[in-house]
Parts: sequence; structure tokens; C-alpha cells
Amino acid sequence: MAPKKKKRRSKVVEIGTGPTRVRIYTINRKDGYEQFTLAWKEGGRRRTRCLASLEEARMIGQQTTVRLANGSVADEVTKRDMELLRHCERTAQQFGVSLTAAMDEWASARKTAGEIPLSDAVRFYAANRIDLLAVRTIVQVADEFVESRRGSGVTEIYVRNCKTSLKRFTDCVRGNIADVTVADINRFLKGLDGLGPVSRNGIRRNIVTMFGFAKRHGYLHPDRRTAAEQSESFKEPETEIEIFAPDEMEKILLAAHARILPLIAIGAFAGIRSAEVCKLNWEDIKWDRGHIEIAGKKAKTAARRLVPLPDNLKAWLAPWRDEKGPIITINDPSGALGDTAVKARIPGGWRQNALRHSFISYRVSMTGDVARTSLEAGNSPKMIFRHYREIVDGDEAKAWFAITPPEGWLPEGLKWSIRERLAKLPLRQDVTPS
Repeated sequence: MAPKKKKRRSKVVEIGTGPTRVRIYTINRKDGYEQFTLAWKEGGRRRTRCLASLEEARMIGQQTTVRLANGSVADEVTKRDMELLRHCERTAQQFGVSLTAAMDEWASARKTAGEIPLSDAVRFYAANRIDLLAVRTIVQVADEFVESRRGSGVTEIYVRNCKTSLKRFTDCVRGNIADVTVADINRFLKGLDGLGPVSRNGIRRNIVTMFGFAKRHGYLHPDRRTAAEQSESFKEPETEIEIFAPDEMEKILLAAHARILPLIAIGAFAGIRSAEVCKLNWEDIKWDRGHIEIAGKKAKTAARRLVPLPDNLKAWLAPWRDEKGPIITINDPSGALGDTAVKARIPGGWRQNALRHSFISYRVSMTGDVARTSLEAGNSPKMIFRHYREIVDGDEAKAWFAITPPEGWLPEGLKWSIRERLAKLPLRQDVTPS
């Protein structure tokens, strides 16, 4: 007899009676977690709100019942009005004027413009008044742009590469940024002797981003394509992407220093980008739930995702299970990765992006599901087929996700405080390979 299918929704509790009644439902989601939905009627309409905790749902339900009983819908409207008022005041303060003065100025401009939208009138005026543009040299804009990148949350490696690229540009092209032409940028890019198309395109991207920054800050016309956007890009040849074999990865992990091993293990068995790992904290690893949470602000794609935490990765990260704070504390891990490959005697040394490429290749082979792997890796299926998927067989994939540390293993250079704590605690059965 087939097992009885579990209902996705069932009523849990009712709060209040009649028009003040609030129902709380449990939604059994497909991912195994429960979701609690409040439902009530207000203003002739059915309203709902979803929460993750039953306790929180009960509290919100009680508050909603009281509010409905008191008929205090107007209070919510007043609160929203106050929030809008504060927002308008803050916006006016950015320009050093009061809200009243800002409204007077708007009314005067609105009367003068007649039926023409104010935004159209301003854009037309700005496009036909070159003297309205703030005058900035290329060097000044480059310095401002690099400084803005430092405060935007990007990695220090990106900031350094950006600064180096723009220094080469400002050394060759001088003057005000508004005077730079498409021909100037094309001549600079084509004159970069010794650089291939990939490197030239990388420098061009930095220039395009800097010109976009200048446009947003009023140094270039807001309604015209920048010279950098119109410059020529270079065709990049298809490059061969390499992966690590299971036996090579085991050697690398056993040779890795404690300061770099978590990055290697997470990249190899969870496929998370190195730049993303450098932004993660140990608290982002949800040991009991079996996944690593990557918040949108830490992800390259700016989209939150949950990456599965396989058993062998738990085993490699077991010494740090109770740690807090950043997972990686070194600014540039590339040197440590290269040293680890040499120490492990890997032919050819470290392979660029091989951790992520290896994970995706072995994961696709094991699951046979490109869409699922793309969701876990934060890439589109098209990108996986084009750039990452290396042909590996099922036995190799099983061997990859079966790589575990030897019994009693601890990495070289592990902090004394962690060693002391581990010596006092019983061995964790849930993160130790059987």
C-alpha cells in the first residue's frame, strides 16, 4: 500500500472571533521546512502574512486581532504618512534645503515648465549646456573611482587590479574626462603590447566602469553613451579548463596549511567561488541544516543561495565547527594556493579556477542534473555547459566526494586555542567519517 501523502497545509490555530479572527496555517514546504501563514479579513479583503516561526506567528496574530478589535487601521496610515514625510525631509536635506523650500522650488519649476515633465526639461537643459558638467581630469576621476570601490565591499584584489589598470590608462591618456574620445581609448587598448585579448578586455571593463561612475556623478552627459562604452572589445579564444583528480585533491588538502585549507575544501566540495568564501563567516555554515548560506551581499550574482554541505566537507572543516568570525583572514590567498600545490607536488602547480570547475564537473556527473548544479553553484546552465563541465565518469565523481581526512588528522598550523578545545571535547560523530 502506497504511503499516505502528507498534506501541504493544515489549520493550526485560530485567534479571536468573528471579524477579529486570525487563522494560522502550517505550510509543509517541499524543502522540508515549515512555514506559518496568517490569514484574516480586513477592509473587505483577505490578507495574509508568512512567517518562519510559530511563536512569532502567534504574537503577530494577537497584535492583529487587537488592532482589528480597536478599529485602528487609520493608525497604520498615519504611520506610513510619517515615514513618507521623514523620507522627503531626508531627501531635501541632501541638498541643504528644508522640505518647505524644496516644495516651493518644485512648484515654481512646475509652473514654468508647463506641460513638459520636469525630468525632460532638466535633461534637455543639461544636454545642451556643456558648462553644467563638473570639470574633472581623468586622473581625478580614476582616484575617486578607486576610492569608491574600497568602500563598496569588493575584495582588495579587485581594488588593486582596478588601480593598476587605470594607472596605465591615465599615464597614456590625459586631459579632462569629458574630452576623451572613442579613438583615444581604442588606441590605448591596441597599444598594450604583450597583453592578450583577455587582459585587454579586463582593462577595458575597468575603464567602462570608471566612465559610468563619472556619468553618475555629473562629469559626463547623463543621456549619452560614454566613449568607453563605444570602444572596441577583443575576441577571446576558447581556453582549456583543467580540473584536479581525486588523488591530487587529497594530496593538496593534506598538504594545506590551516589558514588556507577551509577555502580549498569549500571550493572543492561545495563549489563556492574563492572571492565568495573570503567574505563568509563560520556562522554562515549551517552544520545541522546541512548547507552553507551565501547572503546576496556576499554573492557574486547578488542573489542569496543555499549550497549543500556534503559529509566529507563537514569532516575536513570539523576542527573549526565552533569557530566564529571570518573563515579566511588572509587578504590574497593566491600565493598560499600556489605554495600548497608545490608542497603537494602537483604537476604544473596550481590550476586557475580548478576548484570550482572540478566541483561542477564531478557534481554534474554524480547527479546527472545540470539545472540543480547550476542553482547550487550560482551559475546558469548555459554557463556550466560552456565553461565548466569537464567529462568525468561516475566512479571518479564518487571518489571525489568520498575524499575524507585520515583518522586523528589535524591540519598544520591549526590555532593552539582550537587544538586545546578539541583535546577537551569528545569526538563529534556527526562530522567524522565512518
